Amino acid sequence: MRRDLAAPTDSTGLRERADQRRDTVPRLLLISMYPLDQGLWGPTVRITHLRDELARMVRLDVIAGYRGARRLALARYAFGGKLRGLDGIYVESSSALPSEMDIVFLGLARLLRIPVLTFIRDAYQLFPEYYTANTPRRWLGAKAFLPAARALSAVSTAMAAPSLGLARAVLGERRVVLIPPGSRAPVGVPPESGASGLLFVGNARDDVQGAPRLIEAVTRARSHHEPLTLTIVCRPGEEPKKVPQDGVRVINAEGSEIDALLPKMIATVIARPRNAYNDLAVPVKLFDYLAMGRPLLVTDCTETARVVLEAGCGLVVNDSAAAIAEGIVEMVSIPPEARKRMGDAAHRAALANSWTKRAETILATLDLRPMSGFGAEESGSAT
Repeated sequence: MRRDLAAPTDSTGLRERADQRRDTVPRLLLISMYPLDQGLWGPTVRITHLRDELARMVRLDVIAGYRGARRLALARYAFGGKLRGLDGIYVESSSALPSEMDIVFLGLARLLRIPVLTFIRDAYQLFPEYYTANTPRRWLGAKAFLPAARALSAVSTAMAAPSLGLARAVLGERRVVLIPPGSRAPVGVPPESGASGLLFVGNARDDVQGAPRLIEAVTRARSHHEPLTLTIVCRPGEEPKKVPQDGVRVINAEGSEIDALLPKMIATVIARPRNAYNDLAVPVKLFDYLAMGRPLLVTDCTETARVVLEAGCGLVVNDSAAAIAEGIVEMVSIPPEARKRMGDAAHRAALANSWTKRAETILATLDLRPMSGFGAEESGSAT
């Protein structure tokens, strides 16, 4: 991996207004290109955790919503004079294109010498296995993605991404700050005696997320260990197209509802197929799994496998259904005390990759000194 393109958080040149801020509590604007009041899923899990951590450290304003809501909220914020006294802006981009108002607003902030850090979370439009340009609108979205992302880059003081591979695919050789997904605090829920369940969280409809091949693998593995079960937790509309009658159940849940399932679980699973995008992506749920304190069974996508192998918290297998089935059988066969050691390693990795540390990286990049005891004032659709 090319580490020379990853900018350390103290070398992004964001010290323009440092002397003016030494004796004041920093004020930060978080712009989320997703609404934060419509449930929790991949990107909103990330943004919500960061929002909560940042709100403990600085005076935080929040503008959240899709393009239409953001346009109005950004205009009100600018014309309401709220840019005065603002010490920094952190932007969480979405998989959709930014609006013209996003670019104008950030450009105005730069003219006022307010540092801007923009996080590029994905680049689905560049990868046919994830994005099918089968309508004129989607074709236009694919063509416009790179110019739009680079427009965001032009009005940002610094850029961030979850992995160097994703950053290079979108931003070329520009130096970036790496901010992978973070982990919440470890959840201390031991498995029940005789537990034999596997947990999969996420979109279970499409094979690029791995659920169909995981279901096939579980069916194979049950021929060796019949008590084995798979629980799939997904959002409504993201259920798998085919579900076996035995061994697999599908539920809609989030947050603490998922934690309530843990007593029956011996491992968590990411079964994504290897491809160009999955090799460079870092799933949010990977770090959420770490906090659950269960061994992880993951396919050998580069970034996902690296996290698990470095932490020593699970098994890495090939991405075929047969190989996943073999990995499941191996996981079930591991003595409970050995699985506990893997789970403990997952907890240690969760602590080392906390959302607090991610928030501190954001503030350090913007050269803001964190304080505590402040809450978030939200603008836009999340109010």
